[in-house]
Amino acid sequence: MDELLRERILRRLENLPNDKAYQVLDYIEFLESKFGNRSGPSTIEKIADRVEDTLRAGRVSVSAIKGTRDVFDAAGRVMQGIADAGKTVVDELQAPIQNITKKGSSDKGDKKDDAAGEGEEESAESVEDDGGKETA
Repeated sequence: MDELLRERILRRLENLPNDKAYQVLDYIEFLESKFGNRSGPSTIEKIADRVEDTLRAGRVSVSAIKGTRDVFDAAGRVMQGIADAGKTVVDELQAPIQNITKKGSSDKGDKKDDAAGEGEEESAESVEDDGGKETA
């Protein structure tokens, strides 16, 4: 989104009361579901949004909703940290495995090269055994 457009929307939203701002949010979510990209929010964000909507419908105070949202945000950061750590472990384990498979395939190639090289040496010796006459 263009930065100027973002600032213009934020200026308009700041002047709205909370109940109207939530209507705007509902409309934005509708537009996202209808026309937006399919990546969307993570599972924990979806849960947090539903809990927030439920609390808002139950007329819970804004500070309680904010506190609940902060807990979900912290949980999301923890889950992201765990996912990043898992990816790092997998990446670190893949590097030695790839080195082993590369080494194994290059060893097989070396054996083939050695066998081919021995055949070439024998044919070169047989040419020299013909009395020094070069016949190709």
